[in-house]
Amino acid sequence: MTDFPSIADHLMIWIFGIILPFFSGLQSDQLNGAIQFDAYSRKKLYLGNSIMLSLAGSSILILWYWKSRTWSSLGFQWPVPDNYKILWAAGILLTVMYAIDLVYSSQAIENEDEAWFDKSSFLPQSIRELPYYILLCFCAGFFEEIIYRGFMVSYFGEGARDGIPWLALLAPALLFSLAHFYQGWAAVLKITILAILLNVIFLYSKSLYPTMILHFLIDLVSGLAGMKRKQSQ
Repeated sequence: MTDFPSIADHLMIWIFGIILPFFSGLQSDQLNGAIQFDAYSRKKLYLGNSIMLSLAGSSILILWYWKSRTWSSLGFQWPVPDNYKILWAAGILLTVMYAIDLVYSSQAIENEDEAWFDKSSFLPQSIRELPYYILLCFCAGFFEEIIYRGFMVSYFGEGARDGIPWLALLAPALLFSLAHFYQGWAAVLKITILAILLNVIFLYSKSLYPTMILHFLIDLVSGLAGMKRKQSQ
């Protein structure tokens, strides 16, 4: 890929790797109980974040178009596996770890005060909120994968030689998890591990499609689990 990374690419790394996590940190109090959510505010949150993610991801697409780069270099192509064993291992490990975390999180929610969950949880709690949440899941799965997998893994992996591209695996995962700092440090650690596995899948498949689908499903299942908790009260 010619002219990569350019000054514009370095600027994007600063925006999505430094500035965005900083502002996410400022939201941490809002999404950890300081603000009491209702159906209207949750819908507003879903729509606002969907717009923000759409604008952020579109900036990478515009940059790629402006630089006349191939879309396949960003990951828009059918998977071209380098190593099926690594891909299967990463996919199975990601699924198992997420399933364990989902069970643990459900148990933790059961132990929460019901009043706190009703007022402070930003997960959907009714069918009427679900379309807005699904839109957010789609935008996160599509646009965040463009930013943190297609763009950042390529950025940090540029010039890597033979062997494991550790910087391409670890740096985007850390920056991605810090952008979710508003969910707390435990979530940052969990997201870092899951992001590393998504990075492995992207690196060894050379395609965004598997990671987009997995990302969407992870967010969607988490929301459905939260809604089930509300309806079972």
